[in-house]
Amino acid sequence: MEKMIRFLVRQWKGEEIDPQTKLHDSGGGADAAALEKDVKKIWDSAGKYKEKAFEPDVDANWQKFKNRIQSAPLEAETTPVRRLVPRYWWAAASIAAIALVSWLVFGSMGADSAAKTFATNSRQIKKVVLPDQSVVWLNSNSEISFDENFNRRNLRNVKLRGEAFFEVKPNAARPFQIETPHGLIEVLGTSFNVRGLKIETQTEVQVMHGLVALMNKEQDSKRIEVPANFVGYISADAGRLNKEIVQNTKVFASTQVWRTRKINLEQRTLAEAQEIMRRYTDKRLEFSDPRLANCIFTWTLQLDKPEASLQLLAQSGNFHLEKTTSTVFRLEGKACPK
Repeated sequence: MEKMIRFLVRQWKGEEIDPQTKLHDSGGGADAAALEKDVKKIWDSAGKYKEKAFEPDVDANWQKFKNRIQSAPLEAETTPVRRLVPRYWWAAASIAAIALVSWLVFGSMGADSAAKTFATNSRQIKKVVLPDQSVVWLNSNSEISFDENFNRRNLRNVKLRGEAFFEVKPNAARPFQIETPHGLIEVLGTSFNVRGLKIETQTEVQVMHGLVALMNKEQDSKRIEVPANFVGYISADAGRLNKEIVQNTKVFASTQVWRTRKINLEQRTLAEAQEIMRRYTDKRLEFSDPRLANCIFTWTLQLDKPEASLQLLAQSGNFHLEKTTSTVFRLEGKACPK
């Protein structure tokens, strides 16, 4: 049995074997071929369970399997041994082989596949301290996960779904990498904000300090670097990843908005306030005239009190504010104030 299983596993791993050797040459005929088919099915399934980097240690896990059998206590009561005819023998061997291959493939996953996950609900912001003492602030409806061996690998890797602000501890020997739905972000030590939602078409990275590199998930030669006070985008366009850098002066500082729940908009357009409300509240701002979106104001928007903030804006701009539904505000006016 051991020789048979080792033959199958090494064959499917692509190791060199005698091309004339076949499992059903061992005397099992059609039953042996059926056994090979059953065992191959579980081997193929195992290949889909883990990422490409996973490689089961067949020899080590086979030895563990034998040790468990040898160390198992013997039953005091015995029963008569009954000889199995060949067909029944192959049926029993098939069951044993499937169980054995499952143990060989999956037995070593327990320690390596364990991941720690932190998540927030719709009304929660959470501070997460990683094993390397880097700090992550999770926005609402967000999730971050990392392997339990995070601090013992050459690459510090985390997965982010949602939005988070990172303060990464510098370590030139061990880069810090973030995987989002759209691509990869790599840094040595810096602070930056990442917004990577599955429902949106791009990942946005605003860099406060240091330098950040943006890449696609294939880690090919395409790579751009985003310096401090710039924002970079990783976009999923027709299945391809595109990246561009836009000056931070053209966007609002969302790195602080969702943590402080307010923002001082200095000489910013109403379109930016509209986008902030869309991103970080369940309220929406509409305009009676599309040209109002380009009006420039200096004012404070409080996300937890949007109606009060918009009323002050309407008074200063000689607008009329109407609450059309429980979540929609409509700003009415003919032109921007001079």
